[in-house]
Amino acid sequence: MLLTHAHIDHSGRIPKLYVEGYRKPVYATKATCDLCSIMLPDSGHIQEMEVEWKNRKRKREGKMGLPPLYTAEDAEKSLELFKSVKYNELVQVDENITVRYNDAGHMLGSAIIEVWVNEDGKQEKIVFSGDIGNNDIPLLASPTMIESADYLVMESTYGNRLHMRNDDKATMFLDIVYDTIKNGGNVVIPSFAVRKNTRDII
Repeated sequence: MLLTHAHIDHSGRIPKLYVEGYRKPVYATKATCDLCSIMLPDSGHIQEMEVEWKNRKRKREGKMGLPPLYTAEDAEKSLELFKSVKYNELVQVDENITVRYNDAGHMLGSAIIEVWVNEDGKQEKIVFSGDIGNNDIPLLASPTMIESADYLVMESTYGNRLHMRNDDKATMFLDIVYDTIKNGGNVVIPSFAVRKNTRDII
């Protein structure tokens, strides 16, 4: 398995695959491995809490309880499969497959993955974009420019829009805050965090 980054919409099914018998390596950058070691057990805990709530309701309805997709313990065990790779390092997955992880600039450890496959005496290159960052994000490198591919598998959630420059975002944000305060309102700023436990925010 080739994992582009740690966000749960990309990594969150790995413990379920482990429960179902998957035991081959999960290749990812070191930062992605480190983040998954926090996020996947937390996801398992959430699975357990959600199914406990659903099962209380099912019990009242006279229905059998359901198991969680996976538990925190399952997630911990799945971490044994993770193999850390470095950016720009050619990794021989097997005799016919070589991969290289490149910085995607999306989050810590995120990657665009180049895959070279030899089959029937012919080599072809597949590129998996993962989630790609912007060029002007503080603290993150700009995405690596990939020069060629025979096939491109691309994340395209925001493919139909143009992103604003950071300077413009800052101006817009300050205008919103100013207008809101001037009109006696409150500004609510949602934010993402990776938590180790309820007391530690990373």
